[in-house]
Amino acid sequence: MKPRVLRVVILIAVLTGACRQPDGAMPMPDEDVSNSIGDLGRDMQAIARGETTAKKDFADDLWGLADEDTAQQPAVLQFAERFADALASASLTEQSAQQLAHTSWLLVGATELSERQIREMQGELRSQLTSTGIPQDRVDAIVAEVPTLQRAVTTRPRRWYEIL
Repeated sequence: MKPRVLRVVILIAVLTGACRQPDGAMPMPDEDVSNSIGDLGRDMQAIARGETTAKKDFADDLWGLADEDTAQQPAVLQFAERFADALASASLTEQSAQQLAHTSWLLVGATELSERQIREMQGELRSQLTSTGIPQDRVDAIVAEVPTLQRAVTTRPRRWYEIL
């Protein structure tokens, strides 16, 4: 009797381990997207310098990098607003602004990320923001928006095993 129970337990462990959510494809920027990411980085630097129209420019440029599905707009614009608020008075180099711009683009442009990939993106974003000297409470506010943003932009259907 015990070997049978052990086999059942092993079978359940193997089956549930095999049901791990597959990773989604990470988008690769083409020339137009690369130029837009550059614009986004410059918007971030303008926000840090305190330029008056920079926050709106940033939100518009980030929205332009999304699929522009109107259902996604509130989440993308809310993320952009929190991001811009956190960048105010930050010390951004051109390199750090471009890294943050690329990560921001991935967050709105990657539409098939797994939960693991989303957590990794949150960690990467947290690291990038922290390295620029942004206060931890602002970093936490931006990072907390990532799952909401990803739920809004995702096109990946939930699998049956993700519901269980």
